[in-house]
Amino acid sequence: MLGKRREGGQVRQKMLGRYRILGELGRGAMGMVYRAVDLVLEREVALKTLLPDLPEDVIDEVRIRFLREARSAGRLSHPNIVTIFDVGQEGETAYIAMELLQGRSLHQMLKDPQRIPFHTAADIIAQVADALEHAHKFSIVHRDVKPANVVVAPSGRAKLTDFGVAYIPASNVTQTGSALGSPRYMAPEQVLGQPIDSRADLFSLGVVLYELLTKRTPFEWPGDTTVFALMQRIAGEPHPPLRQIDPQIPEGFDRIMDRALAKRPQERYQKAVEMAGDLRNYQSLGGGTVFAKTVPLPVLPTPAAAAEEQKVRNQLIVDLDQFAKNFEAQEKEHIRAEQEERLKKEEAWRSWGAAEEQKRESFERGAPGADPKWMSITRRMEAVEIMRQQAAQKKEQANAKQRGMATLDAAMRAAHQYLTEFCKEMNTHEPHAGKPYEFIYLGRLASVTLTQATVNSRMFKLAADKELCAQIRFHYRVRAAEPPKVMLLGEDVGRCEQYLKSLRVAFQVRANTEGKERPTLFVVSGPLPCEVNIRADYEAATATVELINVRRFGRVTVRFATDALKGVVDDLARYVLGVDNDFSRLLTKA
Repeated sequence: MLGKRREGGQVRQKMLGRYRILGELGRGAMGMVYRAVDLVLEREVALKTLLPDLPEDVIDEVRIRFLREARSAGRLSHPNIVTIFDVGQEGETAYIAMELLQGRSLHQMLKDPQRIPFHTAADIIAQVADALEHAHKFSIVHRDVKPANVVVAPSGRAKLTDFGVAYIPASNVTQTGSALGSPRYMAPEQVLGQPIDSRADLFSLGVVLYELLTKRTPFEWPGDTTVFALMQRIAGEPHPPLRQIDPQIPEGFDRIMDRALAKRPQERYQKAVEMAGDLRNYQSLGGGTVFAKTVPLPVLPTPAAAAEEQKVRNQLIVDLDQFAKNFEAQEKEHIRAEQEERLKKEEAWRSWGAAEEQKRESFERGAPGADPKWMSITRRMEAVEIMRQQAAQKKEQANAKQRGMATLDAAMRAAHQYLTEFCKEMNTHEPHAGKPYEFIYLGRLASVTLTQATVNSRMFKLAADKELCAQIRFHYRVRAAEPPKVMLLGEDVGRCEQYLKSLRVAFQVRANTEGKERPTLFVVSGPLPCEVNIRADYEAATATVELINVRRFGRVTVRFATDALKGVVDDLARYVLGVDNDFSRLLTKA
C-alpha cells in the first residue's frame, strides 16, 4: 500500500513496493505520477499509479486493463518511446515504473510566445512517427497522441509517453463512449466511437503537427462554446489549409496535412514510416498529387439483432410495405386524374389557338394586299397576336407552377400520412434498431430501442381557401440496452453537462469534488432524442430533409426534387429502423 511507514518512532518516506516516493510530478484523468527511487537498482524513476477514488463500478476493470496495457507497452524498446521498467500491484494499488524524462512536453512548448521553427517541428513529429511505427508493428495503438504526451529533451530527442494510461477504457464505459479528455486530437472514427486502428494515431499526429505550425488545432474555431461543433467538424468538414492561415508555412506541410487529416482511414498514410519520410523531406513536397480531403464517414455495419427482435422488426416492415402499396395505388389514381384534367385543358387550349389562327387567316385573305391601309391593320393585328401569345405563355407558366405546387403539396401530405402510420407502429412494437446510433460524448450505442414517436405538420395559407403543407416534424427517442456512460475531465465536464441538458435527457453526474482535474462520470438514464424535419420549398419545387441524431451524431441536411420525395420517405423509415442503408446512399450522393 502507498503510505508512510513508522520504524523506531521515526516516520519514513512513502513506499510502494521497492520504490520510495520522493514527490508528485503530475495528475491525469485516472492516475498520478510520482518521482521515486528504485531501491534495488538505485535509480530514479517515474512511478505511475491509478487514483484510489475511481468509481466503484469501473475500478476493477480499469485496473485490469491498466496492467494489461502497461505490459504491452513494456514490450516496446525504441529510442523515441519512454522505457517501462516494471509493472506490478501491491495491495489495491497498481503501478508502472518507467523512465524519468528530462525536458518539456510539446504542451508546455506551445505556451512559448515564439513559434517552433518549421524544421524543428518536422523533426519532432517525424521522431514521434518513428515511435508509432514501432508500436504499430506490435499491434499497439496509442489512441491518445497529443502534445502533453510528447516530451522533448534538451538534446532534441522526442519521446512518446502514456501508452494506455491517460486514455484508459473500461468495459461498460468504452462500449457506450470513449471520449475521455478533450476530443480535439481524435480521429473521426474515434470521435464517433467506431473501431479504430493505427491510422487513427496518424490523424492525431497530424493534428499535433498542425498545432505546432499554427498555434491552433485545425477544427477548433474562436467562439466555440460547446464541443458539439468541434466533433462535427472533425467528422465531416475539411481542415483550413495551413498556408491560408500563414503563407510563410512551406507548401510541403499542406501536402502532408491532406493525407494525415483525411477523413477516410484508407486515404491517410497507411504506415507511420510513410509520414515520417514525408516530414523529413517536406521542403521537396511543394507540388505533386493533391489527396482527397473530407468525405462523410460510412456507417459501419454491426452484428444482426437477436431472433425475437428481428421478428418484431420484420412484422413492422411487412406492415409498412402493405401501407406503401396501398398508398402507391392511391397515388397512381391521383396522378391519372391529374393527367386527364391536364389533357382536357391542353385540348381546350389547342382548340382555341386553332380557331384564332383560322380567324387571322380568313382576315388576311379578305384584305387587299397592296393597300397600305390593310397592311397597317395587319401589322396591328400581328402585334395583338404577339401580346395574346405572351399572355397565354404567362398563363401556362402560372398553371405549371400551380401544378408543381399541388404535386409537392400532395407529396408532403403523403409523407405526413406515411410517418403517422410509422409512428403508430413504432409506439406499438418499440422495435430494436438493426444498426447502432451515435451521439456526441456517448459514442456508439450498439443496441437501442425506438420509442415515443410523434409526428406533426405545419401548414401555410396560399389563398383564403387553399392551404399547403409547409413542414413535417417526426420526433422519436432511442433507449439504450444499458445506460450510456462516459468519463470526462476538466472543461469537457461542463460542456457534456450542457449538451445533455440541451437534449432534455435525464442523467446523473458522479463528480469528484477535490478539484477540476479529477474524473467525472456521466450516466444517462433517459432515452435520447432523434428528429427528422421535412420542409417544402414551393418556389424551387424541392423538399429538404433534415436529420438530427438519426444513427449518426449531429445534423445532416439533403435536398430532393418533388418526384424523388415520394420514394424517399420509405427509405428514410427503413434507415431509422436500421434495416438497410438505401437512404444513407442517398445522403452520400447528395
